[in-house]
Amino acid sequence: MLTMEECLRETPLRLKDMINTHPDLFKEVAQRDFKRVVISGSGSSFHAGTGAKLYMQKTMGIPVDVIYPFQAEDYLFTQPSETLFIGISQSGTSLSAFRAMEHAKAQGCVLASMAGRRDEGVILDTVADYILTVPCGEEGDLQPKTKGFLCTIVNLQLLAASWALAHGRLDDASYQETLRQLSEVADNMPNVLDDAKAWIDKYGQMLAQSHDIRLVGTKDIFGIVLEGTLKLVETLRVPVGGYEFEEFIHGVYNAINQDSLVVLLDTGREPRMKTLKEVLSQWSDYIMIAGASAQDDRDFVVRTKGYEDFYNLEYSLLLFSICSQVSAMKGIDIQTTKDTSFHAKLGSKVLR
Repeated sequence: MLTMEECLRETPLRLKDMINTHPDLFKEVAQRDFKRVVISGSGSSFHAGTGAKLYMQKTMGIPVDVIYPFQAEDYLFTQPSETLFIGISQSGTSLSAFRAMEHAKAQGCVLASMAGRRDEGVILDTVADYILTVPCGEEGDLQPKTKGFLCTIVNLQLLAASWALAHGRLDDASYQETLRQLSEVADNMPNVLDDAKAWIDKYGQMLAQSHDIRLVGTKDIFGIVLEGTLKLVETLRVPVGGYEFEEFIHGVYNAINQDSLVVLLDTGREPRMKTLKEVLSQWSDYIMIAGASAQDDRDFVVRTKGYEDFYNLEYSLLLFSICSQVSAMKGIDIQTTKDTSFHAKLGSKVLR
C-alpha cells in the first residue's frame, strides 16, 4: 500500500490520466438535460463537493447544492426528474451516502455514484443510474485520503465541463483551455510538494509542538479549509479549527492566544488577509500565510500557475504534506486507528 506521501506524488499522474479518459466516463450522463445537481457525502466527500461547487455552477449554469447525507431526507427536491443526485464515498461503502441515494431515488432523481474503486463491494454503485468511478487508485481503508479527495474534485469538474460542452454552455475552445490549464496545474504540483517538504524540514517542529491550530481561508478554497482541518485532526491528533475568512473575523479571533498557531490561506481574493496576520500577531508569534507572496521567512509561497478554477489542487498540498511529515515527527502512525472495529460498532460502513 502506498504511503500518504507516495499518494500525493502519484496524484498528478492520476489527474493527467483523467484528462485523457474522462470523455468516455461522462459521455452518457452528459447528454441528460438536468436543471440541478445535488452532491452528497460525508467528510472528505462533502469537502470535495464543496471544492468543486463554484466551478460546476459557473460552468453548467444551473444550481449545484452540496449536502450531508443526513440532510437528504429533508431536502426539497423541486424538480426531481431533472435533478442529478451524486453520491460520493471514496471507499464506496458509506451507508449514510447509500441511504441518501436511496431517498433521492425514491423522490425520482437521476442517480450517479462516485467511488474510488469499482467492484462488487461498492454499495453506492448498486443504486446508481450512472457509475462515475473516480480513477484514483487505492489508498487503503485506514489512511487519510488525499489522492482520492483531489481526484474527486477534478472528476466533478470534468463532469461539469463535459455536460456544459454537450449542452452548449461551454464552447470547444473554452473546454480545451480548461483541459490545458488543468494539465499545467497537474505538472506543477510536484514543484509545490517539493517546496512544502523544504518548508516543513525548516518549520515542522513548530507544528509538531502545537496543540491549538486554526486554518483560515477564503470562499474560493473553502473546501480545502474544511478538508485540511479534517486531515490535520486525523493525522496530528490535536484540536484543529477551520474557518472561512468572514466567519473567522466574526468572533473566532477572540480565542487566539500565545499558544495558537494560525495558517492563513491567501489566494489574493481577500485584501485584508495580510492585515489579519498583523492583528493576530499581537497575541501569537505563530501566525503564517500560505499564499502567492511572503511577508516574512515563515510564510509559505504557493507556486501557483494562477488558474483560479484549480487553486484547490495547489493550496491543499502544504496542508497534506504537513499531515504526512509532521505526524511522523510526532511519532504517529497514520495507518492506525484508535479502534479498528469502530465502523462495525457504529454501523457506518459496509465492512470489506
